Amino acid sequence: MTSTELNELELDLRRRLTPVLDSGVQLTVVETVDSTNAQLKAQAVTANQTLLLARAQTAGVGRRGSLWQSPPAGNLYLSYCVHSDRPLTELSLWSLGVTVAVADALERELSLECKIKWPNDLYVQGMKVGGVLLETVNLSGDDVAVVIGVGLNVASHPDPALLQRPVTCICKHIDRSVDLSIVAALVSAALVNMCHLSHAALQAWLTSSWSSRDMLLNQPVAVPTLGEGLGIARGLSHDGGLQVEFAGKLRTVYAGEVSLGHVDTQ
Repeated sequence: MTSTELNELELDLRRRLTPVLDSGVQLTVVETVDSTNAQLKAQAVTANQTLLLARAQTAGVGRRGSLWQSPPAGNLYLSYCVHSDRPLTELSLWSLGVTVAVADALERELSLECKIKWPNDLYVQGMKVGGVLLETVNLSGDDVAVVIGVGLNVASHPDPALLQRPVTCICKHIDRSVDLSIVAALVSAALVNMCHLSHAALQAWLTSSWSSRDMLLNQPVAVPTLGEGLGIARGLSHDGGLQVEFAGKLRTVYAGEVSLGHVDTQ
């Protein structure tokens, strides 16, 4: 992408995000970065209400520190930093909220039916299309900077054989061309608006909407942290954990891998 094309992308995105930017949110668009999340974490003290979009990443990060493949091929690599004085017990629901918000936006605007693999992976027709990564940086006092990264395969996707899992991209599932600025604007607005929700509103929203998005619901799952064998996923707990029926008891999982039978690497 030439500098002219990059400038055009930024101008188009700014036009689409006028209400969000008018509310005080800052936007930066760059050609290449190591990781949009890493950049905003490094700038966390001064990056309140900042969106960072990169055309390519050289060291994108997924959950559990794994590599997120980020080719310069029209895909979405976006992060948002916002300062908050909310306790971590409340912020722990934000990655779930962002994932649902992004799924809702893609379905509403692109007619793309998305499912969510707990806690924050987006799937279309059983294939991974994107994911969310939330990280925090301690600031002065009790404040924290929350950095929320969203990666979406828009125009292309990595080799499924290399990832050992089915993957796809948005353009394969809709009957019209998809401009990156459209997807970036949808996701950006979803991120910013979700962060404005009160904790009670977010809890109520997740309670009412999660089950329709939950691709694990009532499915056999492998959860190594619980032991060998399969459990049955039973939905979301009130505090964002995954409820799993395992060895005759209902357990709540808060971290670790949950698999439907393939190896998750990203």
